[in-house]
Amino acid sequence: MIEHYLEPVVPSIASDLLRGLNGKTVARLIRYSWWPAPQVAIECGIQDDMAFSLTAGPLAIYFEDGTILGVSSDPSLNSVIVWDESARSACQNTTTLVDDAELFSISDAGKFATASWSQFTGLPVTSVAILKREDMNAKQRSRPSEVGLRFSFPGGKSFIASHGLHDNTDDFSVLEESQLLKVELDEIPIS
Repeated sequence: MIEHYLEPVVPSIASDLLRGLNGKTVARLIRYSWWPAPQVAIECGIQDDMAFSLTAGPLAIYFEDGTILGVSSDPSLNSVIVWDESARSACQNTTTLVDDAELFSISDAGKFATASWSQFTGLPVTSVAILKREDMNAKQRSRPSEVGLRFSFPGGKSFIASHGLHDNTDDFSVLEESQLLKVELDEIPIS
């Protein structure tokens, strides 16, 4: 039985939820941004097509079977965090990403995302893995420090939900493999 995580937790705690994604087909990816898509470039100092990857705000991965995985990061944990957004949607008195009036949706297709993001629509997840930096200071070692979550798909395609793996900050980002910093990472498969 897969446990429902209504509140965000680090990926290793939600391994049953993440393992349950294997074989599920992605319907769409949506970033929920603190700013409307046209304003992200100004706020973040980036080009429009990088808004999906680099805006501030969580990611929702929608699957064809109705499952929705929420992903963000928590600087106090130095880690990516996940939750079952579809279970939150089923609960009364729980604010969902869609219902949050302070968030603006940015699609994985169109002017505010690079063309590579739409390639995941219609593909099944083949594996999910936790990424941890090999080299950490004492403070980082005292925290979960699960700084990335790699979602893999057929044909060697993948993307990474990241806690600072694009610029060494405490920012959450959703990265193409080419955007990943050149740092040594341990990859821990979720099995």
